[in-house]
Amino acid sequence: MYQHLLVPIDDTPLATVTVARAVRFAQSTGARVTFFHAAADLAATGDGALLYTLDGDALVDAQVSQGQAALLQARTVADMAGVASETLTRTTDHPARAIHETAHAQGCDLIFLSAHGCTPCWRGVMQRLLEITQLPVLVASVEANQVDADMNRALSIISAEHRSITAVLRGMQQAVREAHVPGQSLDSPLLLQMLDYLRAFPATLHHPKEEDQLFRLLRLRTGECEAVLQELEREHAQEPALVQAVTEALSRHDPADATTLGPVWDAVQRLAGALWEHMGIEEAQVFPAAARHLLPEDWSAVAHAFTAHVDPLHDVDVGRPLTAAFARISAALLALPPGSP
Repeated sequence: MYQHLLVPIDDTPLATVTVARAVRFAQSTGARVTFFHAAADLAATGDGALLYTLDGDALVDAQVSQGQAALLQARTVADMAGVASETLTRTTDHPARAIHETAHAQGCDLIFLSAHGCTPCWRGVMQRLLEITQLPVLVASVEANQVDADMNRALSIISAEHRSITAVLRGMQQAVREAHVPGQSLDSPLLLQMLDYLRAFPATLHHPKEEDQLFRLLRLRTGECEAVLQELEREHAQEPALVQAVTEALSRHDPADATTLGPVWDAVQRLAGALWEHMGIEEAQVFPAAARHLLPEDWSAVAHAFTAHVDPLHDVDVGRPLTAAFARISAALLALPPGSP
């Protein structure tokens, strides 16, 4: 039975499907997973060459940031499922060779991937991979063959955003937990950046679009979820207060006074618990109801709305301070030991 999967992923909604299926497969076989991202060589592009001329360090940061959020989301899914995992990235213009070489270097016995469809680029990568690898290749999904593509894309994006939020919350917990270790101090700047992420993304983009699109359309098609939707909207409205409570606890934290760390931990726990329960209800109750009742044109609208914005953890425009901070969050979270709670 397979013991070590190499799972190549990109930063598209299809990666969410691939990761979920790979983790379930790994659970069933007791395998561990290496998530791999083949990053394009930005220096070989016109924009990259210009950025290198203007700011070489910014180009390096942008190169490193590619795929970080997708890898972070993937590891979060594996951690939550109790599947051992690691993440790797490699800059290359030859993704098939990079996948092949990484699989062999890591001692993998199965390459588990998905395909975007029968485009010339996809055919070339897959054909080249099959030509050079001796390992079995499992194609878990072909996007072009999916039925209800808009529904799958919409739910994949929302689920991926939930994984980003989860990763940030877990990172906040770990940062406070590490501060309890003798000789360690609380990384307040990192925690403040994570709180900025929660203000800038879930509260400003993610939740409003859920209400304006998914919830609104579900109400048009059925009344069976009204009580649940009202409760979820109430929780959306309460979330800023929970975020502010962490901010205030941080402002009162004194590194010289260990007793001030407890209120920070309590506030982080309340925030994390509330958001995890909230997202769990959405995925367990709202998603299935929407899948049953929404029409194809509804899903097209939801998918369009959620593809119109970018999760800041995916944004590698390091020329802007806010997105540079979010890139640092991704890097910090990926640096945590696998399985960190």
